[in-house]
Amino acid sequence: MGYLNNSTRVLDAILTKKGRELLSSGGNFNVTKFALGDDEIDYQLWDTTHTRGTDYYGAVIDNLPALEPFNDPSEIMKYKLVTRSDGTQAMAILQDTGGSAIGLAALKWYASAEGNRIAVSNFTSVEVGGGVGGGTTFGVSHVNNRGVVGGHSDYNLYAGESFTITLLDSSVAVLAPSFNTDLDAIQTTGTNAWAGRDYLWVPFVDNVQHISQTISGITLDGTQFIFDNERLLYLYPKQIKSASSPVKTSILVTGDQSGAMIEFDVTITYAAS
Repeated sequence: MGYLNNSTRVLDAILTKKGRELLSSGGNFNVTKFALGDDEIDYQLWDTTHTRGTDYYGAVIDNLPALEPFNDPSEIMKYKLVTRSDGTQAMAILQDTGGSAIGLAALKWYASAEGNRIAVSNFTSVEVGGGVGGGTTFGVSHVNNRGVVGGHSDYNLYAGESFTITLLDSSVAVLAPSFNTDLDAIQTTGTNAWAGRDYLWVPFVDNVQHISQTISGITLDGTQFIFDNERLLYLYPKQIKSASSPVKTSILVTGDQSGAMIEFDVTITYAAS
């Protein structure tokens, strides 16, 4: 749903596939809840040096185009606006867990055969990774707000929540489970408890048509994200050319209950050996 401030159209809504199914079966369209976001706003355009004074600091931002409605929740509302009650002294805040940001900013794709590439079983000539371990794990934790005097701490409530993780550009990297260290491979064949969930990430391994990759229900094993409560979640670099090195993207991590968000910068560098 998009909000357009003009005289002819105030709300412009499109239905998801589920919404169309409900309407076709006799359901009603009644908006009972909504969220606001500012995905299209670039706050770096706030110009405190504008020659016409304070009224024009945000002139460029005010004239940015509004996004049309999306029916894919993974492509919109990545930056939700939050309203807190008066007197709130502590918000749920996510923090990097021991160097995640450093690892995500130091990924490499090795051109030589000696580079540690991770093969993906059941695919033809598909490899991801590069460098020791073929990628990197990462994780977050909640900032402990239990020490806020007079506040209503929610630290214990959210400490064990699950997360939704979005990789903005899956053409240069992929979120996937940890690899088998004996085979240097991510196994997608055979029968196992997680066979169905693998379809959340397998299409992103060698298909560059997906712009972003979103996986929900990710939990923490101490300080690292895990997939299906069993396998560590890795970020693997994909093949890049030396001429385009380095390539950059971002990962957004959102608490499924708290709504708290943290963004990680991802940098992948080409290495000859």
